[in-house]
Amino acid sequence: MDRKKVFLKYLTPFIIFVFLSLAFFNLSFAQEKLNLTGIIRAIDATSGIVRIQVTSERCEGLWNFKFPDYAKDDLDKSMVGKRIQFSIDSPVCDPKRLHTIVLER
Repeated sequence: MDRKKVFLKYLTPFIIFVFLSLAFFNLSFAQEKLNLTGIIRAIDATSGIVRIQVTSERCEGLWNFKFPDYAKDDLDKSMVGKRIQFSIDSPVCDPKRLHTIVLER
């Protein structure tokens, strides 16, 4: 009976600590979006394609991004030259893919 009490007293908190640590570790690296900053260089309101000079380290350079269909009406030429912060639908920039800008509602 004494061994059981010692086991429950010391091992149970350790197991709980390990479980919570692993859960936190997995959640902190499960980012589905990539946050970027850049300057809008060109806009095609018809197709919803926006050309942005990205200044963030993880994705530096001139990239094309797609605005969601429901936001195409908000695109206009006055946005060219503006600095924006935005998120894309991927945790990394892939040059072979046209990323969609994620808008929070």
